Amino acid sequence: MSTKVPLKNAVYLLQLKEQLDEIVFNDIDTSRKWGVAYSKLDSLLENATMYYNGFKEAYGDKPKENTTAILFLNVSYKLIYFHTISYYHSNETNKEAVKNQALELLLLAANCIPDARNETHAEYLDEIAKSYEEISQIQGKQVEFKNSIIEQNNRIIDCFNSYSKASGLFLK
Repeated sequence: MSTKVPLKNAVYLLQLKEQLDEIVFNDIDTSRKWGVAYSKLDSLLENATMYYNGFKEAYGDKPKENTTAILFLNVSYKLIYFHTISYYHSNETNKEAVKNQALELLLLAANCIPDARNETHAEYLDEIAKSYEEISQIQGKQVEFKNSIIEQNNRIIDCFNSYSKASGLFLK
């Protein structure tokens, strides 16, 4: 049984992913322009959250486990991750509050991964876990972090709850 994704939703989500990929390539991977990346990703997150709010209105607080939800979450956890990393690196003082917020957002990003046991998410989960260990400065935290996310293996509703918490933190 398959779920048809309304074309408008699929196109929007694919455009969002394309914009994210462009920012990551141009401003993070290639040039390490953390402030520029943060600003652009902040705008994308606002758009994603507006989309999410519309999605919630359409489906209620318990979103259906369908292709649209999975597409959204696949883009969202990456968006939250790169936004968080850009935020952390663009705040040169790296105060304890910035560190703590970054750690919380990295955990929420990982908890937005639907079906974390799926190998297609392994690379990003590894990257999120590695960043978590680097920021927390706790040796061995990467494996513990990754294993806890895989063990949880969040359902769609859990992922959306994590997205809601994350959006509350980054849209202040």
